[in-house]
Amino acid sequence: MFTSIVKSSPPETYKKALAVGSPISGKIVPMQQLPNALFTHGMYGDGIAIEPSGYQLYAPYTGVITSLPHTGHCITLTASNGLRFYMQLGMNSHTMLGEGFKRIAKIGQTYQAGEVLLEFDLVKMRQSLDSTLCPFMLQNCQKLSAIQGHYHQVIATQDVAMTLFI
Repeated sequence: MFTSIVKSSPPETYKKALAVGSPISGKIVPMQQLPNALFTHGMYGDGIAIEPSGYQLYAPYTGVITSLPHTGHCITLTASNGLRFYMQLGMNSHTMLGEGFKRIAKIGQTYQAGEVLLEFDLVKMRQSLDSTLCPFMLQNCQKLSAIQGHYHQVIATQDVAMTLFI
């Protein structure tokens, strides 16, 4: 399995620090709280989880949408600097078959930081899913020395969710 590079504090040495804004309003928690071993063991990448309190998912930076299934329950974004993030709305949300999710964006679309990409019905998610925790992960973290999660309540597009150290 993978070893996590998520740290609670910055590494001792690094070349550059990149702040990544929160794509969803809510409370940031460690990935270990996700009730799915594929996420907690790093199979989808490394990052954080967010317990949502809003109804929209925003672009945390400028880039291109590289994956967005018809169900609208998850999205993969590639930033203009090459970093690739995966975001999923709730655990096992694919079982909702798209009900409660509204796709705003399209695959291949260029987007700007702060643009709305998806909308979701949090009440419907709470009724249908065992967990509404939303994984927010970097998939190509090979060049990073660490990811620092900022574990507190955040407002989408206004607060930093994590800092990436190169």
